[in-house]
Amino acid sequence: MLVVVLCLRGPIQHKNPNAAHGIPHMSSNILVADDDRTIAHLIREIIERRGSTALVAYDGEQALKIFNNFKVDLIITDLKMPHVDGMNLIKTIRELDPDIPIIVITGYGSDQNYELAQTYGVTAFLSKPCSVLDISRAIDSALRSSTNS
Repeated sequence: MLVVVLCLRGPIQHKNPNAAHGIPHMSSNILVADDDRTIAHLIREIIERRGSTALVAYDGEQALKIFNNFKVDLIITDLKMPHVDGMNLIKTIRELDPDIPIIVITGYGSDQNYELAQTYGVTAFLSKPCSVLDISRAIDSALRSSTNS
């Protein structure tokens, strides 16, 4: 079963909370892959507040289907997920799009996982628990670097 949660911005314009920090408003499609629905929804909230669209998958298989059917500007993934784990998701996506920024947010932040993620060109690697500010900064940095490349 494919579950796609689209968080589209409505016609009401919200003040860009990042403007005061010199971060431009960026409307992007961000794919979130995490089997922990609480974490996935928290990340979705962060994405919505910045004015972007969240495409939420609860396992790696769903994430690949979404990636293949929607324009995605950034991927945020957990490592430990059913069906297709995060590392295999990253590997497959790198084969399809070597330049897309990828952020890993995981409770399995071992040195081995960090090094393997780096070999696949992961943009940021955050260990759970991490703060909303850490996630927001990682998103802003990843999107900023992808528009500069």
